[in-house]
Amino acid sequence: MRTTVYLVGAGPGDPSLLTLGAAQLLSEADIIVYDALVSPAIRSYFSPTARLEYVGKRAGRHSMTQEEINALLVDLAQEGEGLKIVRLKGGDPFVFGRGGEEMATLHSHGIAYEIVPGVTAGIAAPAYCGIPVTQRELSRSVTLITASTQQGGLPQLDWGAYARLEGTLVFYMSMRAVPEIARELMEHGMPQEHRAAIIAHGTLPSQRLLSQSLKQFALSTEGYEAYSPGLFVVGDVVAWGQDFAWYRPGRLVGQRIVVTRSEAQASSLSERLEREGAEVHLLPTIAITPTEEWGQIDEAIAHLDEYDWLLLTSANAVRLFFERLSLLGRDARALAGLSIGVIGQATQSALRGYGLEADFIPSIYTAEVMARELAPRLSPGQRVLLPQSARSSGLLAEGLRAAGAVCTELDLYSPSPIEHDEEYIRSLISRGTSWITLCSSSAATNFLDLVHRYGLQEELHRCRLAVIGTVTAETITAAGYSVAALPAKASIEALVEEIVQKSLP
Repeated sequence: MRTTVYLVGAGPGDPSLLTLGAAQLLSEADIIVYDALVSPAIRSYFSPTARLEYVGKRAGRHSMTQEEINALLVDLAQEGEGLKIVRLKGGDPFVFGRGGEEMATLHSHGIAYEIVPGVTAGIAAPAYCGIPVTQRELSRSVTLITASTQQGGLPQLDWGAYARLEGTLVFYMSMRAVPEIARELMEHGMPQEHRAAIIAHGTLPSQRLLSQSLKQFALSTEGYEAYSPGLFVVGDVVAWGQDFAWYRPGRLVGQRIVVTRSEAQASSLSERLEREGAEVHLLPTIAITPTEEWGQIDEAIAHLDEYDWLLLTSANAVRLFFERLSLLGRDARALAGLSIGVIGQATQSALRGYGLEADFIPSIYTAEVMARELAPRLSPGQRVLLPQSARSSGLLAEGLRAAGAVCTELDLYSPSPIEHDEEYIRSLISRGTSWITLCSSSAATNFLDLVHRYGLQEELHRCRLAVIGTVTAETITAAGYSVAALPAKASIEALVEEIVQKSLP
C-alpha cells in the first residue's frame, strides 16, 4: 500500500461544518500536519495515535515558511510505505490556502495525493451573519480576493474593475489593510455610502460583525488587526445582516478558560465552552493508564452470570470494561442478566454508546449517595461487580457491603500525572486567564503539584477555580484555595452553566 498525502480543508471554524470525508481521514491518520486556524473542537477528531506536526501560520506570524512546510510533507511521505498523512488547513485548501503549491510539490516528487475540499470562510462567515453573498437583483457575483502579498503589503489590483462589479467583494487576510481597501474602491468610483463589513471569527461563538459605510472604514484610524482572523466584505448584501442575522454569540466571549481533564476526556468540556464563545486552553494533568493485571478482571467477565449488579462510576471505566469484554470475544449480550448502575451523565452517555441504558443513577453524582440510594434495592448476599480506578476512595464498596452486598472491586486503570514545563504552566495561569476547570480530585492534586513545584501559588490565587464534585472541592480548599464555581449537579453541562452564570456582569 502506497503512502498518500491528503490535503484536507477543515472549514471556517465551526466543527459542525467539517466534512464527513475530513472527519474520517482525521480519525484514521498516521500523521496530521495542521495550522493555527484549526480549533480544539476540530482537533478532537484527531486519531489518538496520530503523530502531530504543528506548522501554525497567521498573517504576519509564521512559525514555518511555506517552503519549509512543502519540504516537511515530502520528508514525511518518504518515511515509509502505507502511511496516511493528512495536511489539514483552515477553510478550503485551494482558496488562499496555498494548497496548489503543496500539491505541485508532492506531484514533482512522485508522491500520491488526494484533495478533500472544505467550506471556505468567504461564503460561510457572511451566511452566519445572515448575509447572502449572491442575491437576485442585488448581487450577481461574488469575488474572493486576497489582500496580502508574500511581502505583507496590499497587492496591485485592478481597483477600477472591482469598483464597477455588480456583486459582492470578499477580502481575505485583510485586517491590516481595511482603510486602504476602502479608499482604493472609493477613489475608483465605488459610492462612499456603499455598505461594507468586517466579520471576525466567522462561524464561531466569538463571531463579531462590524457593519458601516465604505467612507467610515476609509476614514477610520482604528487598528482592525484585533479582528483577525477576519474578512472584509463589500456589497449591498451586507445590509441584510441588520435584519437577518441569526447566529448568536456565546455567553462566554472574552473568557479565557483552562481545561485540565485528561486528553481523552477534554473534548466534551472544551466543545461546550467553545460553543459559548470561550477561548479554551488544554492542560491535561492526568493520563489514564489501563491496568497490566487482567487476571481477576477476565475471571469476572467469564462469570458475569454470577453477578446481580454492574456498577460503572466513570466514562473511563465504561470504555475499558467494554474494550476488554470485546477482546475476550463477548459483547453487551453478556450483561443480559445484570442490572447496571452508573454515576453521572458522562458515564450514562458512554454506556449508551454500547447500546445500553442504566437501570440506576443516583440523584447526586457521588459514591456516597450512590451507596445510600442503591442500598434499599439490594437484597442481602447480592453480588455487585465494581470495575473502577485503582485510586478509588473505596466509599462506594464500603457502603454496599454495609448494606449486605458482596462487592467485587476491579482496578481497571490508574490516573497518572502528566508533566508540563514551568513556562507553559505560567502562561496558562497568567492574569489573562478567567477560569481554571478541575473535574476530579486526581486532576486537582496533579495540577496543584505543578503549581507548587514552580512557586505559582500567588498567581493561582488570582484565578477563579471551577470544579465538579464535593471531593474535588475539598481537595482544592484543603490546599488553601477557594472554589468560585461548584454546580449542585456533578456534570459537564452543569459546570459550564455555573461558569456562565458566575461570569455574568
